[in-house]
Amino acid sequence: MKEIIAMHGWAGDSHQWTNWKTIFKSCNWEWQASERGYKDKSPHISKWNHNSKHTELKRVAICHSLGSHLIDNEVLYSATHVVLINSFSRFIPTGKENRPIKLALNRMMHAINSPNEATMLKKFQIKAYKPNCINVKSSKSNLLHMSDSGRLRLKNDLKLLINSDSLPIGLNNSAKVLIVNSEQDYILANQTKEKLAEDLINHLEAAPKTINLQDEGHFITKIKNIKKVEHWLEFEHA
Repeated sequence: MKEIIAMHGWAGDSHQWTNWKTIFKSCNWEWQASERGYKDKSPHISKWNHNSKHTELKRVAICHSLGSHLIDNEVLYSATHVVLINSFSRFIPTGKENRPIKLALNRMMHAINSPNEATMLKKFQIKAYKPNCINVKSSKSNLLHMSDSGRLRLKNDLKLLINSDSLPIGLNNSAKVLIVNSEQDYILANQTKEKLAEDLINHLEAAPKTINLQDEGHFITKIKNIKKVEHWLEFEHA
């Protein structure tokens, strides 16, 4: 038995997993996606379908960016495998890249619930997809009216991102972990990626595996790269 629970990151939604779901379901994976409900979808917390007593069970948590800190702690703890896509333990680096990132995050925080909100979110999405083209559905969804509860989650989750300084709560040290880094990521600083790898090496029983993608931004869009993750889970995880 093999199942997946995916968790999107800040200002994202479960629509972003469409290609992932198609590929994994075609390889007989059970697929679920949790949802924060910032915009047009209701919040939803996915739970595992199968009892952990199954000896052949693979429970895979796939987390994008802040998603590793947003996913349900119990789900993360009982995952046998964890895929961290352009993720982080501490988002704001401690080195020379610190100041401009802090200023940018402060501007984003002030834009929430202001006339600049939709523009800020659209700019963020474009930067997150760069160097690839933004998905039309994702772009349009950022212009939809946000509920007060969705806006509050957006703001609180941005605070969580700003204050992040350690590995996500619940990460089991016995889990097999794959780090997926995009070399053209315009959201994460290089020091942030290095810090995650260092923290994982210190926390896990087995060192994490890293895949570096040369042709992707913060969002993973290409089918061939999604298949690399699927291949690792099927054949290279041990």
